Amino acid sequence: MNLPAPMRSCLRLALAFAVALPLLSGCAAAPRLFVNRDADMTMYKKVAIAPFTNLSGEAFASNRVVRAFTTELIISKRLSVVDPSMYQAELERLNAQMDSQGAIDITKLREACGKLEATAVIRGAVSEYGLRRNGTEEFPVVSFDAEMVDVQTGIVIWRISVTESGKGRLPIVGGVGERTFSRVTEHACRRAVDLLKAKVL
Repeated sequence: MNLPAPMRSCLRLALAFAVALPLLSGCAAAPRLFVNRDADMTMYKKVAIAPFTNLSGEAFASNRVVRAFTTELIISKRLSVVDPSMYQAELERLNAQMDSQGAIDITKLREACGKLEATAVIRGAVSEYGLRRNGTEEFPVVSFDAEMVDVQTGIVIWRISVTESGKGRLPIVGGVGERTFSRVTEHACRRAVDLLKAKVL
């Protein structure tokens, strides 16, 4: 097809933009979600959030994910979240330490949550918090899973797994560093809570 030169230029520009757009935006697979259909969600209005297990190579990864996840839950206004410092204080009072798998003794967990009137606890693990390489490019990736567990029975109410990345030829605002990981972490937690709002909460 013969097109005038100005139209050919516009077409090339549009095609170039269409190719570049996926590379400039965050890249992520859809979160995976399990929901226990036998659970009565009306029982869970107040929850505690336990420290997540850190399986990544970044020392502060779990703290950052927990903080962002807690923020998104509070913003959602679907659950009342126990003040993390109060929950941590109760665990320390009971000398409730996490084992090598990141679990806390169920008896002490029940006692801590009972003291704070929480009927469920959210716990999880950060499996990846670092840079991946694609050719000459590096991009941040954050991956974690979280689950809400009934304090009395130990039954899993829901479980979600999320992976988010900041892949692109141009760096995300802030470059590859603390601000970049902060943004990717925020997006991952927001996607997780948005899905929970739509399907569970």
